[in-house]
Amino acid sequence: MSLFNFPLQILNVEQTLKQFWRINAPMTFVGVFTFGLLLLMLPGLLIDERVITGAPAWLKPCKFAFSTSVYSFTFVWLLGLLKQHRRLASLAANATAFALVVQIIVIIVQVVRGTTSHFNFSTPEDEAFWKFMEIALVFLWAATLVTVILLLLERLDNPVLAIALRFSLSLTFIGMGLGFFMTLPTPEQSSALAAGQPVLHIGAHSVGVKDGGPGIPILYLSTQGGDIRLPHLLGIHAVQALPLLSWLINSTLSHLRQRTQVALMWIASFAYAMLMSLFTWQALRAQPITSPDAVTLAALAGLVVVTLVATVTSLVVDRYQSLKTQSFNE
Repeated sequence: MSLFNFPLQILNVEQTLKQFWRINAPMTFVGVFTFGLLLLMLPGLLIDERVITGAPAWLKPCKFAFSTSVYSFTFVWLLGLLKQHRRLASLAANATAFALVVQIIVIIVQVVRGTTSHFNFSTPEDEAFWKFMEIALVFLWAATLVTVILLLLERLDNPVLAIALRFSLSLTFIGMGLGFFMTLPTPEQSSALAAGQPVLHIGAHSVGVKDGGPGIPILYLSTQGGDIRLPHLLGIHAVQALPLLSWLINSTLSHLRQRTQVALMWIASFAYAMLMSLFTWQALRAQPITSPDAVTLAALAGLVVVTLVATVTSLVVDRYQSLKTQSFNE
């Protein structure tokens, strides 16, 4: 059975890497390279006592290395599903590989220099690093758009997986786009720029407060203001979350009719997208993820109720159709 068919099987790591390498060597290299970097940098969390923007110095590069490795292998898996436009897909993959390598290297270099990588205009060198990263991120965003279009054009055999892949990559594209919100000057930075004052950072992860304040452990999402990083991360990793859910639906709910499985995948995909939208809306209102107001809680409750009702309805209809078919056959 091919690696790219469902249900998934236990994989031989060496064989899988060889197969991935044949599909796209640059992206496979990035996956292995960044995983190796992660292993090399983990001790830094224990032995390096420096703090950058309120977090342990090596936490950010470790998180980015892990995320990049997972994303790279997922991207190669996606390429393995494409039967058409492979040359264009390879070009998109190569652009993605370039952008991911630039991003992680800049982050590591800036940690070594003891400063931040994102939004940093403190010195000409810091500004050059950030501008170089911005260019790479535009490449990454454009390459993701190309991949989304290619998947929309591709005819996939498994309809549940097809929905998951197309929906998740679209959300990944949107999630990456949310990163552009972070590059915009904050009101305070805009005022300083208008007054001709020196500004060391232009842009921020947080909304309504400065970066580096109190945050959730490990993730370091702000607990004092909004934080766009949460919907940004949900978008980027939708391409892992929704295909994994499609596999669970195919493997654990195989007794359901295919139409019901497809309906459940649509429900889950829309729920994921609405949750991502909810967190974006909350962040842009400068509201901490840990302190939702009544309006946010009401919206979340409404999303949960609608999702549950739609799920139960789909299952009830499936059961009714099964009983109806069984009665007819008897």
